[in-house]
Amino acid sequence: MSEGKDNRNLSFIQETVKQKRFYQNRIVQRLVWSAASGVLFALAALTVWAIAAPRIAVTEEKQEAQKFTLPEPEEPPVQEEEPPVYIMEQVSMELEDYKKMHQQLMQVGGQVEKSLVNVSAVTVDTDWFDETYTSQSAVSGVLVGDNGVEILILTDYEKVVDRESLLVTFYDRTSAPAVLKKYDRNTGLAVLSVNLSDVSDSTREVILYADIGSSKTLRSGEPILAVGSPGGSYGSILYGNLTSVSQTAALYDGSYNVLTTDMVKARQGSGVLVNWSGKIIGMIQDRCEVSGQNNTIQAYGISDIMEVIEHLSNNQDIVYMGVVGADVTTAVSEMEGIPIGVYVSEVALESPAIEAGLQPGDIITSMSGQPVTNLKDVMAILMKCSNGQNIQVLCQRLNKTVYQELELSVDLKILE
Repeated sequence: MSEGKDNRNLSFIQETVKQKRFYQNRIVQRLVWSAASGVLFALAALTVWAIAAPRIAVTEEKQEAQKFTLPEPEEPPVQEEEPPVYIMEQVSMELEDYKKMHQQLMQVGGQVEKSLVNVSAVTVDTDWFDETYTSQSAVSGVLVGDNGVEILILTDYEKVVDRESLLVTFYDRTSAPAVLKKYDRNTGLAVLSVNLSDVSDSTREVILYADIGSSKTLRSGEPILAVGSPGGSYGSILYGNLTSVSQTAALYDGSYNVLTTDMVKARQGSGVLVNWSGKIIGMIQDRCEVSGQNNTIQAYGISDIMEVIEHLSNNQDIVYMGVVGADVTTAVSEMEGIPIGVYVSEVALESPAIEAGLQPGDIITSMSGQPVTNLKDVMAILMKCSNGQNIQVLCQRLNKTVYQELELSVDLKILE
């Protein structure tokens, strides 16, 4: 009796234990939530990629190198010769006047330096004891422009060829690695390239691309500046005058204008000549020295090497035949009784010209179906040719007393 009563009294604490459904389990919920999050993340990533992919493709297309062209320099108006004006009144200059003039010239040189760089070239070699050593040389370079991917720098080929590494230092003293892009052994010019991605935004804001002038209208006696490393060390500036603007350097298959100055040449001098407006009119060189002025700074007239610079900047080959010649003008033709064209005075050994049978004394009258009347024509035709291309060359060769026309086949190549 008492047991039944106890059971009735405890009945209120009896309950049925139910099992939770599987989706109410915390572990299961976490797994489901993780899976859902992963799906959402994947969908978001696909959406972003679908939107960004075309833009990335466009960006990559924009990063392809563009064809580089130098801006055409503004030719100053040709002024008529006026009779000289003689000033009889004596005007004296004070020291402050000289100081002010030099400060203005320094400002011009300082502005030009923003478009110049110092190129350090490192060479690794071995000595007599088979010990490895490194040597370093330096040369100035000119920032001629960029192609959207690289900054292009014109410099001296001999100073950068066969170097282990090249380092370019800009106006703000920051540096970036460079590579030799293309070169022309005939003129001794080379173009280096520096990736734009290796140059900081702050440096790009400071540097300037070269302001190219014209060397066609220069006159002897004009005052100029030499900027870069004309004194043998980077950052030097010299002042002087042009002594001659009509000299030429006879190179293979052409001739180039050489500007001579009254400034003393340093052993390792390099850089540019600029006028008092800060425009570059010449590239200092020591490859083609004018006789009688061996100890002064000389430079290629910038107008004559514009096409060479563009070819090298666009990674295009510059081919050669290998002849040294002179123009046979109409006056010379009538006086000497020889055909108009290019008189061949020398043929380089192992050159395409000598292999084709060209000889000293020949007169070139046509190349690749185009008439040739002077060396400028030869240079222009070769600039349009490529390495390994075969062209037909017509020349006149003296046979006793009569000139006979010959057609020769020339396989062009690069001067190595």
